[in-house]
Amino acid sequence: MKNELDNDVYRSIVEQSIDAVVIINRSGDIVSWNPSAERLFGYRSEEVLGKYIHDILPTNEHRKKANESFKKFQHKGDGPLVGKMLQVRGVTKSGKEVHVQFSFSTVQVNGELYAFGFLRDISDLIHLQEKLISQSITDELTGIPNLRYYRERANTSFYLSSKNNEDLSLIMLDIDFFKKINDQYGHQGGDIALQAFASNISKNIRAEDLFARIGGEEFVIALPKTPIETAVTIAEELRAATEQLVIKTPDTAFQLTVSIGVASIEPGDSSLEDIQNRCDNALYQAKNAGRNCVVKA
Repeated sequence: MKNELDNDVYRSIVEQSIDAVVIINRSGDIVSWNPSAERLFGYRSEEVLGKYIHDILPTNEHRKKANESFKKFQHKGDGPLVGKMLQVRGVTKSGKEVHVQFSFSTVQVNGELYAFGFLRDISDLIHLQEKLISQSITDELTGIPNLRYYRERANTSFYLSSKNNEDLSLIMLDIDFFKKINDQYGHQGGDIALQAFASNISKNIRAEDLFARIGGEEFVIALPKTPIETAVTIAEELRAATEQLVIKTPDTAFQLTVSIGVASIEPGDSSLEDIQNRCDNALYQAKNAGRNCVVKA
Protein backbone atom coordinates (compact mmCIF):
# COMPACT_ATOMS: atom_id res chain seq x y z
CA MET A 1 0.00 0.00 0.00
CA LYS A 2 1.27 3.45 -0.88
CA ASN A 3 2.11 5.59 2.12
CA GLU A 4 -0.48 8.35 2.38
CA LEU A 5 2.24 10.74 3.53
CA ASP A 6 3.89 10.89 0.11
CA ASN A 7 6.42 13.46 -1.08
CA ASP A 8 3.73 16.01 -1.91
CA VAL A 9 2.44 15.92 1.66
CA TYR A 10 5.93 16.29 3.11
CA ARG A 11 6.61 19.17 0.74
CA SER A 12 3.35 20.87 1.78
CA ILE A 13 4.27 20.51 5.46
CA VAL A 14 7.63 22.19 4.87
CA GLU A 15 6.08 24.93 2.74
CA GLN A 16 3.44 25.69 5.38
CA SER A 17 5.77 25.49 8.39
CA ILE A 18 5.88 28.57 10.62
CA ASP A 19 9.58 27.83 11.13
CA ALA A 20 12.16 28.63 8.51
CA VAL A 21 13.23 25.32 6.98
CA VAL A 22 16.56 25.24 5.15
CA ILE A 23 18.00 22.11 3.53
CA ILE A 24 21.59 21.80 2.30
CA ASN A 25 23.56 19.07 0.56
CA ARG A 26 26.85 17.63 1.72
CA SER A 27 28.72 20.45 -0.02
CA GLY A 28 26.83 23.02 2.06
CA ASP A 29 24.81 24.32 -0.89
CA ILE A 30 21.20 25.33 -0.24
CA VAL A 31 18.75 23.00 -1.99
CA SER A 32 15.52 24.03 -0.25
CA TRP A 33 14.37 27.36 1.24
CA ASN A 34 10.77 27.59 2.41
CA PRO A 35 8.51 30.70 2.55
CA SER A 36 9.17 31.20 6.28
CA ALA A 37 12.90 31.35 5.50
CA GLU A 38 12.13 34.01 2.89
CA ARG A 39 10.21 36.05 5.47
CA LEU A 40 12.83 35.63 8.16
CA PHE A 41 15.95 36.38 6.13
CA GLY A 42 14.55 38.48 3.29
CA TYR A 43 15.99 36.38 0.46
CA ARG A 44 13.68 34.85 -2.13
CA SER A 45 14.18 31.15 -2.78
CA GLU A 46 15.63 31.74 -6.24
CA GLU A 47 18.26 34.10 -4.76
CA VAL A 48 19.78 31.49 -2.48
CA LEU A 49 19.31 28.07 -4.09
CA GLY A 50 22.73 26.68 -4.95
CA LYS A 51 24.53 29.21 -2.71
CA TYR A 52 26.85 28.06 0.07
CA ILE A 53 24.92 28.30 3.34
CA HIS A 54 27.61 30.15 5.29
CA ASP A 55 27.86 32.84 2.64
CA ILE A 56 24.26 33.74 3.48
CA LEU A 57 23.22 33.15 7.07
CA PRO A 58 25.87 33.55 9.80
CA THR A 59 27.00 36.97 10.97
CA ASN A 60 30.43 37.90 9.61
CA GLU A 61 32.29 37.23 12.86
CA HIS A 62 30.82 33.71 13.08
CA ARG A 63 31.43 32.58 9.48
CA LYS A 64 34.97 31.30 10.02
CA LYS A 65 33.92 29.15 12.98
CA ALA A 66 30.82 27.96 11.11
CA ASN A 67 32.95 26.96 8.10
CA GLU A 68 35.37 25.02 10.29
CA SER A 69 32.51 23.16 11.99
CA PHE A 70 30.93 22.33 8.65
CA LYS A 71 34.19 20.87 7.29
CA LYS A 72 34.15 18.38 10.18
CA PHE A 73 30.54 17.56 9.38
CA GLN A 74 31.38 17.02 5.68
CA HIS A 75 34.15 14.62 6.64
CA LYS A 76 32.19 12.57 9.18
CA GLY A 77 28.59 13.12 8.12
CA ASP A 78 27.84 13.82 11.76
CA GLY A 79 28.87 16.18 14.53
CA PRO A 80 28.12 17.58 17.99
CA LEU A 81 25.49 19.99 16.62
CA VAL A 82 23.37 17.31 14.95
CA GLY A 83 20.11 16.79 16.83
CA LYS A 84 20.75 19.73 19.17
CA MET A 85 18.73 22.91 19.76
CA LEU A 86 20.94 25.97 19.56
CA GLN A 87 20.65 29.72 19.86
CA VAL A 88 22.57 31.54 17.14
CA ARG A 89 22.71 34.91 15.39
CA GLY A 90 21.97 35.23 11.70
CA VAL A 91 21.92 38.14 9.30
CA THR A 92 19.14 39.17 6.92
CA LYS A 93 19.46 40.37 3.35
CA SER A 94 19.24 43.97 4.62
CA GLY A 95 22.15 43.35 7.01
CA LYS A 96 20.04 43.25 10.17
CA GLU A 97 21.09 40.71 12.78
CA VAL A 98 18.44 38.32 14.08
CA HIS A 99 18.54 35.89 16.98
CA VAL A 100 17.29 32.48 15.95
CA GLN A 101 16.59 29.20 17.67
CA PHE A 102 18.12 26.55 15.46
CA SER A 103 17.93 22.75 15.29
CA PHE A 104 20.08 20.77 12.88
CA SER A 105 19.57 17.17 11.68
CA THR A 106 20.59 14.93 8.79
CA VAL A 107 18.91 12.48 6.46
CA GLN A 108 20.04 10.07 3.72
CA VAL A 109 18.06 10.22 0.48
CA ASN A 110 19.00 7.88 -2.35
CA GLY A 111 22.46 7.52 -0.90
CA GLU A 112 23.01 11.27 -0.65
CA LEU A 113 23.47 13.03 2.68
CA TYR A 114 21.40 16.15 3.37
CA ALA A 115 21.25 18.39 6.41
CA PHE A 116 18.19 20.36 7.34
CA GLY A 117 17.61 23.07 9.89
CA PHE A 118 14.53 24.51 11.53
CA LEU A 119 15.00 28.15 12.50
CA ARG A 120 12.69 30.42 14.48
CA ASP A 121 13.10 34.14 15.13
CA ILE A 122 13.50 34.72 18.88
CA SER A 123 14.85 38.29 18.64
CA ASP A 124 11.96 39.75 20.67
CA LEU A 125 12.53 37.22 23.45
CA ILE A 126 16.29 37.89 23.53
CA HIS A 127 15.77 41.65 23.58
CA LEU A 128 13.30 41.27 26.46
CA GLN A 129 15.79 39.13 28.38
CA GLU A 130 18.55 41.68 27.78
CA LYS A 131 16.24 44.46 28.94
CA LEU A 132 15.35 42.60 32.14
CA ILE A 133 19.01 41.86 32.86
CA SER A 134 19.92 45.50 32.26
CA GLN A 135 17.12 46.65 34.56
CA SER A 136 18.31 44.29 37.31
CA ILE A 137 21.85 45.75 37.37
CA THR A 138 21.18 49.39 36.45
CA ASP A 139 19.95 52.25 38.59
CA GLU A 140 16.74 53.36 36.90
CA LEU A 141 17.11 57.08 37.62
CA THR A 142 20.78 57.69 36.77
CA GLY A 143 21.47 54.87 34.32
CA ILE A 144 24.67 53.82 36.11
CA PRO A 145 25.24 50.43 37.83
CA ASN A 146 23.22 49.75 40.97
CA LEU A 147 24.23 48.25 44.31
CA ARG A 148 23.69 44.68 43.13
CA TYR A 149 26.00 45.06 40.15
CA TYR A 150 28.56 46.95 42.21
CA ARG A 151 28.74 44.17 44.79
CA GLU A 152 29.28 41.49 42.14
CA ARG A 153 31.98 43.39 40.24
CA ALA A 154 33.72 44.93 43.25
CA ASN A 155 33.92 41.61 45.09
CA THR A 156 35.54 40.11 42.00
CA SER A 157 38.01 43.02 41.93
CA PHE A 158 38.82 42.44 45.60
CA TYR A 159 39.46 38.75 44.99
CA LEU A 160 41.77 39.44 42.03
CA SER A 161 43.59 42.23 43.84
CA SER A 162 44.19 40.01 46.87
CA LYS A 163 45.29 37.08 44.74
CA ASN A 164 47.67 39.12 42.58
CA ASN A 165 48.85 41.44 45.35
CA GLU A 166 47.57 44.51 43.45
CA ASP A 167 46.18 47.83 44.63
CA LEU A 168 42.46 48.43 44.87
CA SER A 169 40.92 51.68 46.10
CA LEU A 170 37.38 52.81 46.86
CA ILE A 171 35.93 56.31 46.72
CA MET A 172 32.63 56.90 48.51
CA LEU A 173 30.68 60.04 47.64
CA ASP A 174 27.68 61.58 49.39
CA ILE A 175 25.95 64.68 48.01
CA ASP A 176 25.92 67.35 50.71
CA PHE A 177 22.61 68.50 52.23
CA PHE A 178 20.57 66.55 49.68
CA LYS A 179 17.43 66.77 51.81
CA LYS A 180 17.61 70.55 51.51
CA ILE A 181 17.83 70.22 47.73
CA ASN A 182 14.66 68.12 47.73
CA ASP A 183 12.93 70.53 50.11
CA GLN A 184 13.88 73.64 48.13
CA TYR A 185 13.60 72.37 44.55
CA GLY A 186 11.19 69.47 44.94
CA HIS A 187 11.75 65.82 44.13
CA GLN A 188 11.97 66.64 40.44
CA GLY A 189 14.85 69.00 41.18
CA GLY A 190 16.43 66.33 43.35
CA ASP A 191 16.14 63.76 40.57
CA ILE A 192 17.68 66.15 38.05
CA ALA A 193 20.52 66.82 40.51
CA LEU A 194 21.22 63.10 40.91
CA GLN A 195 21.21 62.56 37.16
CA ALA A 196 23.49 65.54 36.49
CA PHE A 197 25.86 64.51 39.29
CA ALA A 198 26.09 60.91 38.03
CA SER A 199 26.65 62.08 34.46
CA ASN A 200 29.36 64.51 35.54
CA ILE A 201 31.23 61.89 37.59
CA SER A 202 30.96 59.35 34.75
CA LYS A 203 32.65 61.77 32.38
CA ASN A 204 35.52 62.35 34.81
CA ILE A 205 36.56 58.78 35.64
CA ARG A 206 38.49 56.13 33.75
CA ALA A 207 36.91 53.39 31.66
CA GLU A 208 38.23 50.71 34.03
CA ASP A 209 36.67 52.32 37.12
CA LEU A 210 33.33 51.04 38.43
CA PHE A 211 30.90 53.82 39.38
CA ALA A 212 27.61 52.91 41.03
CA ARG A 213 24.73 54.38 42.97
CA ILE A 214 24.38 52.49 46.26
CA GLY A 215 21.80 54.61 48.09
CA GLY A 216 19.64 57.71 47.78
CA GLU A 217 22.44 60.26 47.36
CA GLU A 218 25.31 57.84 48.00
CA PHE A 219 27.69 56.67 45.30
CA VAL A 220 30.86 54.61 45.15
CA ILE A 221 33.74 54.16 42.74
CA ALA A 222 35.96 51.06 42.72
CA LEU A 223 39.38 51.76 41.21
CA PRO A 224 41.34 48.59 40.36
CA LYS A 225 45.16 48.68 40.34
CA THR A 226 45.05 52.14 41.92
CA PRO A 227 47.07 53.08 45.03
CA ILE A 228 45.46 55.31 47.61
CA GLU A 229 47.55 58.37 46.70
CA THR A 230 46.25 58.25 43.13
CA ALA A 231 42.71 57.62 44.37
CA VAL A 232 42.90 60.70 46.63
CA THR A 233 44.02 62.82 43.66
CA ILE A 234 41.13 61.50 41.58
CA ALA A 235 38.70 62.12 44.43
CA GLU A 236 39.84 65.73 44.78
CA GLU A 237 39.38 66.26 41.04
CA LEU A 238 35.86 64.85 41.28
CA ARG A 239 35.07 67.06 44.27
CA ALA A 240 36.21 70.14 42.32
CA ALA A 241 34.29 69.08 39.20
CA THR A 242 31.15 68.66 41.31
CA GLU A 243 31.57 72.07 42.92
CA GLN A 244 31.65 73.66 39.45
CA LEU A 245 28.62 71.75 38.18
CA VAL A 246 25.48 73.81 37.53
CA ILE A 247 22.20 71.93 37.94
CA LYS A 248 19.53 73.26 35.60
CA THR A 249 15.84 72.60 36.15
CA PRO A 250 12.88 73.99 34.16
CA ASP A 251 12.47 76.76 36.75
CA THR A 252 15.91 77.50 38.16
CA ALA A 253 19.58 76.61 38.42
CA PHE A 254 21.67 75.72 41.45
CA GLN A 255 24.93 74.10 42.52
CA LEU A 256 25.87 71.39 44.98
CA THR A 257 28.90 69.90 46.70
CA VAL A 258 29.97 66.39 47.68
CA SER A 259 31.77 64.83 50.65
CA ILE A 260 34.21 62.02 49.82
CA GLY A 261 35.96 59.23 51.69
CA VAL A 262 38.84 57.23 50.23
CA ALA A 263 40.33 53.90 51.31
CA SER A 264 42.53 51.23 49.80
CA ILE A 265 43.15 47.53 50.26
CA GLU A 266 45.50 46.71 53.13
CA PRO A 267 47.35 43.57 54.24
CA GLY A 268 45.04 41.46 56.33
CA ASP A 269 41.82 42.55 54.60
CA SER A 270 39.64 39.47 54.25
CA SER A 271 36.81 40.98 52.24
CA LEU A 272 35.69 44.03 50.34
CA GLU A 273 33.75 45.02 53.44
CA ASP A 274 36.99 45.78 55.27
CA ILE A 275 37.85 48.48 52.71
CA GLN A 276 34.27 49.73 52.61
CA ASN A 277 34.13 50.17 56.38
CA ARG A 278 37.30 52.29 56.38
CA CYS A 279 36.02 54.25 53.39
CA ASP A 280 32.67 54.86 55.08
CA ASN A 281 34.41 56.09 58.23
CA ALA A 282 36.50 58.47 56.12
CA LEU A 283 33.33 59.77 54.47
CA TYR A 284 31.80 60.33 57.91
CA GLN A 285 34.88 62.33 58.91
CA ALA A 286 34.56 64.43 55.73
CA LYS A 287 31.01 65.33 56.70
CA ASN A 288 32.06 66.19 60.24
CA ALA A 289 34.89 68.33 58.89
CA GLY A 290 32.45 70.68 57.17
CA ARG A 291 31.63 68.73 54.01
CA ASN A 292 32.80 69.46 50.46
CA CYS A 293 36.14 67.81 51.21
CA VAL A 294 38.10 64.56 50.75
CA VAL A 295 39.31 62.45 53.67
CA LYS A 296 41.70 59.51 53.31
CA ALA A 297 41.29 56.52 55.63
